[in-house]
Amino acid sequence: MSQNSRELSLLLCLCRTEPAEHARNLLQEAPDDFDWGFLVQTAYAHGVTGLLCNSLINMPKTLIPEVILEASQEHLRQHRASNQILVDQLTHILTELAATDIEAIPFKGPTLAISAYGDLALRTFRDLDFLIHKTKIQPCLDKMEEIGYTQNMHLSPRQMQAFLGYSGQDVLYGEGIPVEPHWTFAPHTFALDIDYAGLWDRTQKITFNGQHIRNLAPEDELIILCIHGSKEKWTKLKWVADVAEFTRSHPELDWKQLFVLAESQGLARMVKLGLKLAELLLEAQIPPVVANWLAKDRMALDWSNQLAGEFFDVDKRARSIYELSRFHWEIRERRRDQWRYLYRTLIQPREQHFIAITFPDRLFFLYTLYKLLHDYLALPIWLQIKRHRGGQSITGPAETEHTDATR
Repeated sequence: MSQNSRELSLLLCLCRTEPAEHARNLLQEAPDDFDWGFLVQTAYAHGVTGLLCNSLINMPKTLIPEVILEASQEHLRQHRASNQILVDQLTHILTELAATDIEAIPFKGPTLAISAYGDLALRTFRDLDFLIHKTKIQPCLDKMEEIGYTQNMHLSPRQMQAFLGYSGQDVLYGEGIPVEPHWTFAPHTFALDIDYAGLWDRTQKITFNGQHIRNLAPEDELIILCIHGSKEKWTKLKWVADVAEFTRSHPELDWKQLFVLAESQGLARMVKLGLKLAELLLEAQIPPVVANWLAKDRMALDWSNQLAGEFFDVDKRARSIYELSRFHWEIRERRRDQWRYLYRTLIQPREQHFIAITFPDRLFFLYTLYKLLHDYLALPIWLQIKRHRGGQSITGPAETEHTDATR
């Protein structure tokens, strides 16, 4: 964090609902060449502009350039108004699904902005996520199409069946931002062992935008936040802030129950990683019982320190979640989950393979062979040729998709 270290240090102090005590000192000591543009651009890239702007307008006005202060106020005003439109979009969808006897649990996005941050303007979201029962996949997709949301992929019925089977979600487009119905919280390749029946049983009814909806139990919601951040290799500060703000706003969390839930599902290391990053980067207050739990996992502590030390060097880890990585292997504490992750990631064909070549349904198994030949033979050779030609664009197999880092 040597380059622009002053700006990054200030960002970490301000991207919280309660700015760090030494944020004012950093502002007072800011030199004339302090790069406000870099600060804002980095906040935007990491999805924390709402937090930054909110903190800036609550600092002494003499410490903030007038143009930055006015821009912060306007950003919050516009962001709050636009996010309310997205809340209405989500409410409409949930109401329509409920009318067809399709239960849904919204997560992240607007409900998290309210429950963790207390203000719609303080969190960004570029899609709307909700969980449905796996048995309701097709009825949900049919209903979503009826109210104006469709896919943008052109796959055969058999290819679409395979895509829905491994992705655990769909992405639908219509009026407003994209909508993502989920029946799992991560792709099949991630080999998560989540007790969805228990999760549904623990849901609570809350009032959201004038409607009664299902909401995750706090312990489950924190686990899901840590799964998402770990899946995406913690490439955005927004996901660390989610964990920090959620723990701050939920002092009633049953930590012992959370430990049991995380450990029984093989998710403890992901949760430990998220909590420790929130402590290291944003000074989240971790209760002693949690600190003792964290201290027992050397791997989680090592990864936390490494990620915190190189946090803004995101190019080091911003690769597709469908590529094998040592990080995703080592954040699984159970050996069987590691081997399932390895096996599924190696052999699972994806939509890019379905688009590249068409096999008849009776030969659908050939997609696995094609994936192995494409990803582990043809693609490495092509990339090697490309490097030798100086990185010039040449015709070749499609490169693997990037990590989904928009939510």
